Amino acid sequence: MPNTTLDATTQELRRKADRYQEAVNFEAKLQEYKGDASSVRTSIYGLQSRIEQMERLNSIYTQVFGHETPGVVKDARGHARQVLDRDEDDYWQIIDEGRADQYDAKVQTAKSKADGARQTLRDALNDEQTHWEDRVESARHIQTLMADSREAERLLDDIKGFVTDRMWDGSTSISTLQSEWQALERKRESGVMADWEEFQHRHGLSDETISKLKQLSEGQDVSLASLDRSVVAELYGVDDLRNALSLTL
Repeated sequence: MPNTTLDATTQELRRKADRYQEAVNFEAKLQEYKGDASSVRTSIYGLQSRIEQMERLNSIYTQVFGHETPGVVKDARGHARQVLDRDEDDYWQIIDEGRADQYDAKVQTAKSKADGARQTLRDALNDEQTHWEDRVESARHIQTLMADSREAERLLDDIKGFVTDRMWDGSTSISTLQSEWQALERKRESGVMADWEEFQHRHGLSDETISKLKQLSEGQDVSLASLDRSVVAELYGVDDLRNALSLTL
């Protein structure tokens, strides 16, 4: 009888030990799963954030300014889809099979692609900003030769404000930015504003005439004796300039 009792006690102790080991192993596995899941979640959120920023910049570049989507953006989208187009079961299978590190490596590659695309778009929008700042500055020079126009000055201020500040405001919707820029473009195209290239084309002026006008806009004196008859005719053929220019012999 004592032996039977001892055997039973030993078996019970073994069962308890096995259950304890199973519990320890389960807890360890659970913590491992949680750690992998947290790492995967953090990587995914980081990628999603980058893609959202990229898409906003691309929307400004394409929808507001009318350019084509750059190839690097399309490439970044493709890599992002490869790692983000999954359901919850897919993620748990990745973790359960111990492939979290492999998956994270793919996410990091997608992040790198998104970072590159974001920088490309920022550079392109910075170029767009510089382009319009130059055109505004050019138009301001022309305005010095014209009769005062508050409407033109307001338009120039609004265009500069849009490209230097407004379009970079992340709190403004793309549709709002698009509407605002289209309104500015309509005013500009109606003749309220022109840079040198537009002014030359609009009035059919020669390069020599434009060169003399640039001198005048910069405060330099231009004598009548230094002008060809054709240049004089062109200058006085522009109504907006006729009363604004003062030529000396």
